[in-house]
Amino acid sequence: MLRAEGLRKAFGGQVVLDGVNVELHRGQVVLLRGENGSGKTTLLNILTGNLEPDAGSIHYLADGSPRTYRFPRRWWQELNPFDHFVPEFVAREGMGRTWQDVRLFGSQTLRENITVAEPGHPGENPLMALIAPARSARKEKQLRDQADTVLSRFGLAGREDSSADKISLGQSKRVAIARAVAAGAKILFLDEPLAGLDRQGIADVLSLLKTLVRDHTLTLVIVEHVFNQPHLQGLVTTDWLLESGKLISSLRQGGEQSQLDPSLSIAHHPSPIVSRPAWFHLLAGDNAEIIDEPLTRGALLTRIRRPDRFKPDNPPILEIRDLVVKRGPRVVIGGESSTTGGMNLTLQTGEIAILQAPNGWGKSSLFSAICGHIHSVGNVLFRGQDINLKRSWDRARAGLVGVGSNDALFPSLTIRDAASLLPSISTTIRDQSTSRISSLSGGERQRAVMHFSNTRHTPGSSLAIYDEPFAMLDHAAAIEAARQIVNTNSSTIFLIPSSLAQQKETV
Repeated sequence: MLRAEGLRKAFGGQVVLDGVNVELHRGQVVLLRGENGSGKTTLLNILTGNLEPDAGSIHYLADGSPRTYRFPRRWWQELNPFDHFVPEFVAREGMGRTWQDVRLFGSQTLRENITVAEPGHPGENPLMALIAPARSARKEKQLRDQADTVLSRFGLAGREDSSADKISLGQSKRVAIARAVAAGAKILFLDEPLAGLDRQGIADVLSLLKTLVRDHTLTLVIVEHVFNQPHLQGLVTTDWLLESGKLISSLRQGGEQSQLDPSLSIAHHPSPIVSRPAWFHLLAGDNAEIIDEPLTRGALLTRIRRPDRFKPDNPPILEIRDLVVKRGPRVVIGGESSTTGGMNLTLQTGEIAILQAPNGWGKSSLFSAICGHIHSVGNVLFRGQDINLKRSWDRARAGLVGVGSNDALFPSLTIRDAASLLPSISTTIRDQSTSRISSLSGGERQRAVMHFSNTRHTPGSSLAIYDEPFAMLDHAAAIEAARQIVNTNSSTIFLIPSSLAQQKETV
């Protein structure tokens, strides 16, 4: 279905792929592994037409009409309007793609997100809509019915008219996969499809992927965080390991876990109260008081009170009173019933607090409400002053530092340029790389975000809030990020990570 030979890609003087050969067959499920920065996302971008390799060839055979691209391409080849190496041309060869950051059209309904990908959509030919409006209307109805069928098959019946920005992350990932399938994907490249999901979200996505392989004989290539790889046991048939620019391929026998640690299987995880990843213990240090406080709708707030940071008589630094956050007409935070009102939460000065909650609970919405990125109803008191009507930059000036889950870096800048925007950053970091942000892997971007954001903490900073700070980081990088966090000048730290139960534990 797909064969690539001699793929080579370098960014500046750094060779990421060095003569990589790949071959894919119908129904194959590949787990693409490698350290952060090894080139996994680069390889996916090349195979889906989002990035052109420096050398090599790619042969697409998925739809029975072979198409071959050889690189580097000559300038005169680009003169042919039917022979461009771009994502839309590659998609017509049966290649589908989902991204780490789910790229749905937020203002459109789920039905519209599916129909826009259907081949032969009337919107592709406005002239036909003018010449034969009745035929176009019939075609649009047919596509809407097909989209509803797809959504139902993917467990989203009844949500057809929901806008894409009003659904949970797990539902968003299912819609993204459904859209790729509706577009005619025969080979589906999935970039961290389980990232950020709770147990139920993981189970839903895995069930969907198994159905696609079993009933539709789709070929899957999956890049997944090391902590989530054990969930793929029994689904993966082939391992690809990227190391030093080379690809090592091996077959799995009987769904074995290969080189993965069997203790990471979802069935072996105890409850979040006793399961602590390594970065948690680094944050807690020695002799810390740890308090687990259940919240509404299955959430858990863990308070870490280290003797070197926390004093019992410390005043509250953050008080949330009757907070209600809406996404359109849907209440995301607060309003669990007519009697409970909004959400209430208090953080003491010097605490390190960790909020765990199921996917769709509203963790990122809570982060945005505290930082002033979205409108909320209720009171948010910072150092005793209500800041709920203050703008986000005024909150930052007052000492509230928010580090979001999206990297929010300028993709066209180099690391050196991005670092130069922060005068407090060390000269060593500022001069370390001329690589563009857009060329970095997900893990590398996350490390850059953590480093850059931690330079914003000044001795006057009082509260630092991190939304999924360890997403896309491997074990060593997560430990380093935790070390940076605990060494900041902020007196109080509020972490909103993905579920601790999904991450490698040490106890």
